[in-house]
Amino acid sequence: MVERGAATPPWVTGAAVAVLLAVAWTATYWSGGSQRALPHLFYIPIILAVLPFRLVGGLLTALVAAVLCGPLMPLDATTGEPQTTASWVFRGTMFLAVATAAGMSRAVRDRFNEHQLSTAVHSEMADAETVTDVDETLVPLLPDVLEHRRFHPVFQPVYALSDGRLLAVEALTRFDVEPPRAPDVWFRTATRVGLGVDLEVAALEAALEAVEDLPPSVAVSLNASPATLGDPRLHALVAANRHRPLVIEITEHAVVSDYHLLQGTVGDLRALGVRIAVDDAGAGFSSLRHIVQLGPDTIKLDISLTQGVAANPLRRALAGALIDFAQRTGAELVIEGIEEIGDLSIWTSLGADAAQGYLLGRPGPLPVAEYCALMSSLRGARA
Repeated sequence: MVERGAATPPWVTGAAVAVLLAVAWTATYWSGGSQRALPHLFYIPIILAVLPFRLVGGLLTALVAAVLCGPLMPLDATTGEPQTTASWVFRGTMFLAVATAAGMSRAVRDRFNEHQLSTAVHSEMADAETVTDVDETLVPLLPDVLEHRRFHPVFQPVYALSDGRLLAVEALTRFDVEPPRAPDVWFRTATRVGLGVDLEVAALEAALEAVEDLPPSVAVSLNASPATLGDPRLHALVAANRHRPLVIEITEHAVVSDYHLLQGTVGDLRALGVRIAVDDAGAGFSSLRHIVQLGPDTIKLDISLTQGVAANPLRRALAGALIDFAQRTGAELVIEGIEEIGDLSIWTSLGADAAQGYLLGRPGPLPVAEYCALMSSLRGARA
């Protein structure tokens, strides 16, 4: 796991505040006492404390500063003349006022950022939930496509962000039929006419037949809808390929009506050694519900959330939250759709586990590179 580098641990900031309080007290005392202008130095740790600890941290720091620059600070350090009570109470009140103003400003900024982030995420999810209509012109072609397997698998590599190792290949399907249509259109159309599971199982069979020469340590990631997960043909395929690690990515974005049944099916697959992944996480509310209900071993973030992170502070904030969630739940976090070096660098520094995308390797025939040279050079440049 890559160490996260985006956030300063709270204890580091707390220690810095304590050091600055000590420095402010020392500088004020040795300059001659509170009669000098140096008590203004105490505003620095007060404002600094607000950044990670918000209003409460600022007020507590202001109280400590009030004591240090009040009863514990003479008016004249040379003669030992104390301050008047009114003087240090007034200064303490100013410290508290500054802490309050800084804390309220931080709260307003946080609420504004949260509103912007919520609006952006909900907008993207709503757009992703829009389902494209099926293509009725493909319906009469489906029986022939199934009977003669007029499709072939391609594979996209998934590399570890820690060292660039090849962790897995995701099996995808390309159709060899005119008119050319995107794979998801074919699968959606097949589902509409009751052939969705048959087409998925046939595609999975073709993918597993094509990976015989893949190194045994490299996992094969297969896409399957919830309807296919319970099909006996899928379980037979898994049982026949227990010699290699398999990951099944749950791809369906529609609402699952019976999670209890799906959980049982997932449990049966796990008993056969399969790891469960939720694909396109964040592309819609259904995928997020899959995560909560199924407790996947792997979470694959959708391209709508993974791109543009380097240039957008709101997306970086969301990225950090998603990585925290994955680490707390013990799930592996895979970043999909990496096409820019800036995004790859940010996700690596934040501590994501693995990535795939056109920048690292396009879908194609096997074999694929067992190491990603780009990741190795990126880590070398950061060292």
